[in-house]
Amino acid sequence: MGAWDTSVFGNDDAADFIYEFDDADTAAKVAPILEQALDTVLNAAPEVEASDGAVGLAAAALVVSWNEPELLGTDGGSAPEPWPRSSDPLPEHLNAKAAGALDRMGNADGNELAGLWAEAGESAEFEAELLRWRSRLP
Repeated sequence: MGAWDTSVFGNDDAADFIYEFDDADTAAKVAPILEQALDTVLNAAPEVEASDGAVGLAAAALVVSWNEPELLGTDGGSAPEPWPRSSDPLPEHLNAKAAGALDRMGNADGNELAGLWAEAGESAEFEAELLRWRSRLP
């Protein structure tokens, strides 16, 4: 696993995902990128692959931090700069999708990424990171 810590941005897949925002400077351009990553996690069956899960978690954190950008400063990885990209709000339904993706990734069943963190002996840290982001959503 190309990860340096359990933060949602602390892995190669999330770092690569950030490049998708290079030309996305409005909420209208950012939203479809986030939604596709969230939908990949939400629609994965029977298992969420580790790379898709890592990208989905990064997308969920970016949805949360659109309204609370200070949360990015406490993360061990690297988020897009600047964030948020505009003062326009993201579509409200992305909050529900972000919550769903975080919930799905918090369930070890059918979740390759959670399994890898369990093998590394860092399940508790991974779960705490997910809870940190999930607690910001209804």
